[in-house]
Amino acid sequence: MRLIDVDVVLNLEEGNQVDPERDVLKDFSDDDLEDTKYAILSHCWYRDKDEVQFREMEGLISDPDRQRFHKRPGYQKILKSCELARENKLHWLWVDTCCINKDSSAELTEAINSMFRWYDKAEKCYTYLHDVKDNSFPTERKMEDFPAEFKGWPKWFSRGWTLQGLVAPRTVVFFNHEWQAIGNKKDLASTLEDITCIPSRVLKYGMDAYRPSIAQVMSWAADRKTKRVEDRAYSLLGLFGVHMPMLYGEGKNAFRRLQLELIRMTNDHSIFAWERRSAGWSGSVLADDPSLFRDCDDIVKMEPDEYLMALKEINLDEELHDIPESESLRTYSITNAGIQISLPLLPLKRRHGFQSVFEARLACRHSFDSLPIAVVFTSSKSNYYRAFGDFDPVPETTAQFRPLYLAYREQCRNDFTFKIDDSAIFYDGFVQRCVFPNKVILKDSSVKLSNTSDLAIIVYVNDAMKTCFAVAVGYFLGHVWVHVLCDDLPEESKPTAWKAYAKKMYKHHPFRRTPLQGIAFG
Repeated sequence: MRLIDVDVVLNLEEGNQVDPERDVLKDFSDDDLEDTKYAILSHCWYRDKDEVQFREMEGLISDPDRQRFHKRPGYQKILKSCELARENKLHWLWVDTCCINKDSSAELTEAINSMFRWYDKAEKCYTYLHDVKDNSFPTERKMEDFPAEFKGWPKWFSRGWTLQGLVAPRTVVFFNHEWQAIGNKKDLASTLEDITCIPSRVLKYGMDAYRPSIAQVMSWAADRKTKRVEDRAYSLLGLFGVHMPMLYGEGKNAFRRLQLELIRMTNDHSIFAWERRSAGWSGSVLADDPSLFRDCDDIVKMEPDEYLMALKEINLDEELHDIPESESLRTYSITNAGIQISLPLLPLKRRHGFQSVFEARLACRHSFDSLPIAVVFTSSKSNYYRAFGDFDPVPETTAQFRPLYLAYREQCRNDFTFKIDDSAIFYDGFVQRCVFPNKVILKDSSVKLSNTSDLAIIVYVNDAMKTCFAVAVGYFLGHVWVHVLCDDLPEESKPTAWKAYAKKMYKHHPFRRTPLQGIAFG
C-alpha cells in the first residue's frame, strides 16, 4: 500500500522547508500497516485531467511548477483531506487517484484485490459529496438538485467503487461541497439504508456482525455504475472476500467469473435467485450483471434443516422423493458439464418454444416468508437453463429431487435472424397484415429474435377468399423453428382486429419445431 505523507504535502503548501530524505508517497508492507494509522478519501473522480495522477504526485517535491496543480479540483481534494488528517492527528492518507500506479497491471490488480481491506483498516474515511451544496445531509430525494440518473441522491451513491467505501470503514464522515462535515455513517445509518438498501446493522457494525446472502450484497450494487463494464464485478471483490486477476477487455465475463468464484467458496443458493422482468430464457444460470439482483435486498440463506422443513410444508399431501443426503444439500460443484446440484423440481406446463419446464425451490427465502424461493428452469439436451414468464403447474404432480447440471457458459447465440421468403404467396392475393408482438420489427423481409423476444407471429390475409393464416417463427437455445397456424377469420378487417388475432395465435399455438418450405434461415 502506498500512502501520502500528510506533513510533506502541507509543508510544501505552506512554504515550509521539507526534509529532503522524505517523499510525498511511501510504500508500506502489510506488516508495516499493522502499526500505521491512516485516513482514506472516498470520492467521485473528476475528469482525468482534473485529478492528480501517481507520477505527478510522486514528483511533487521536485516539480518547479507545482503551483499549477492548484487549479485542479482533484488537488484541492487531496489538500483538504490532508488538513482533515492532520486535525485528526493522522500522518498518512490514501487517495485512489494518486496512490496507485495504474500503468502497472500487477499493482492495479493488487490494489483492487486489497482495497476493501485498506478501507476496513482506515482510522477515518472522508467521503466528499461534491454535489451537496446544503449544510446538512440530504434525507430525501431531491430531483431538482441531483440528476435523474442518480435517482435524486448525490452522485457518490450511484458509483460502483464507492460501495466498499461505505461498508468497510468503521468511521465514515460525510462532507459537502465546501468541505463542511454534514454527518457520519453511524448517525445516518437509517437514512443510508433508505438510499442504499444496505441494512443499518451492517453500516453500524460491519459485515462480520451480520453476514448477508450473496443476492443481498449484489442488490446493493444493482443500480451503481462504473466507467468500465468489468469494474462492476471488480468493485465487489472485497465485499465477498474474493481474489481474482483483472482482465480488462473481458466485458461481462468478469461478473461471470466472480459468480463462479463465489460458487467455489460457498453453498449459498441465493446466487441463482436473480430475476429478469422480460419473458424468455437465458443461456446461463449466472446473471449478466448486478442489476438483475435489484429486488433481492431481503433474501436470506436457508440452512439444510430449515430448507427441508419448508419443502415439506409446500408438499403437504405428498412425500418428498429422493431426498439427497444432508451433505449433498450443503454442496454443489462446478464441472465441465455444468454446475452440479440437487434440487426439487416440479413440472410446469410448457410454453411456446420450451421443451420441458420445471419449478425449482432454492435454499433461500425472502425475509418476510418462510417458503424457499422458486425459480424456473428449462432443459435442453443434458443442461438446465433459466426461464422467465408465466407458467402453470401440471395438475396432480409433486416435486422430486433430481441431480442437475446447470449451464453456466453461453454456448449459443442470444439472437437469431430469420429471412422470410414470402414472395410467392403475394401472387395468390395474400398480403401481410401485421406482426406481433409490437417490439418485433420485420424489416427487409427479416425478423430478429432473441432470448427476451423468442417468438414472432406474422399474419397474412386474402380478403377476396376470406381466409388468413399466421406464420410463427421461434428461437430457443440455438434451435430455430417455424409453425403455420390457421384459425377463423376475424369478423371485422381492421388493424385492432388483426392485432388481436395475432395475439391469440401468439398465446395459444402448440409447441413445434417443423421446418416450413419457403422459409429460409439466415
